[in-house]
Amino acid sequence: MTAELELPPYRPPSEADSVLVRVTRGCPWNKCTFCGMYKDLSFELRPAEEIIRDLPRLREVFPAAASVFLADADSLTHPDLPEILQAIRRTFPEAERITSYARFSTLRGRSQERLRLIRQAGLDRLHVGLESGSARILQAVRKGTRPDRAIAASRRAIEAGFELSLYVLSGLGGEDDWEEHAEQSAAVLSEVSPHFLRLRSLVILPGTPLHDACDSGAFIPASPLTRLRETRRLIEHLEPTSTHELRVCSDHFSNMIWADSRPAYNGIEGCLPRDRRAMLAACDRALRRLEASRRIEDPSTLARRGRLLSLY
Repeated sequence: MTAELELPPYRPPSEADSVLVRVTRGCPWNKCTFCGMYKDLSFELRPAEEIIRDLPRLREVFPAAASVFLADADSLTHPDLPEILQAIRRTFPEAERITSYARFSTLRGRSQERLRLIRQAGLDRLHVGLESGSARILQAVRKGTRPDRAIAASRRAIEAGFELSLYVLSGLGGEDDWEEHAEQSAAVLSEVSPHFLRLRSLVILPGTPLHDACDSGAFIPASPLTRLRETRRLIEHLEPTSTHELRVCSDHFSNMIWADSRPAYNGIEGCLPRDRRAMLAACDRALRRLEASRRIEDPSTLARRGRLLSLY
């Protein structure tokens, strides 16, 4: 790999084997109180010619590519994205999918014609952070969206033909508002019926405003037990309304919970509505283990003790 080849610092775990193409740098919003990503970057678009110039060198590094991921936080902001996608498809014709992070505000700000053009140029799947379905919680963490806007933007993405992968942050309601967080997130997800729900557990990182809120007592982190109860409530209340199944993925280290120094919960996997009973049973088994244990730890408790350096 040459020194000139610029690769992104972050990607979803599901894109671990993807070719990484950096289309933008940083995040155009970058105000979420829980997020520690991109804090040393000002948002900017990479020139299309620079991106396209990287592709032959990427092909040398990845002689066969099943998938391609576009970074950083919102490649849909790039005015030359259709041309970039066409160049990627020419360079990696065997790729089964091209995916990208996106933001609800960007989806709402693009015409349906523009979204269809981007989809037809080769972008298949969008990863978007819903985080919570509660308007109050979204405002508190400065997410920059509301539930109604998230629903409208998600519907636009699905109508344009994208696969939609939405993220929910378990524990974002804290110890006090976990029921609101679970039930209202389930309500939004039921309205949208995305193709994927990816669960991430809140890890309160040093240097973030949410970490300061914890130190001051303004935010009380959800315990691992509370987070698991919240996840169970979310699955219990989620009623997809589309003909396609909603795949639930816990594909991240943050979801793990240890009881007495042994793994007690690794997350849940399955499709709704088909696998609801099995996922609820998995939550119940883990809850029984946690309730009977003497010591419970998860990545968030480890991070607060300085024993977890990074989640990425």
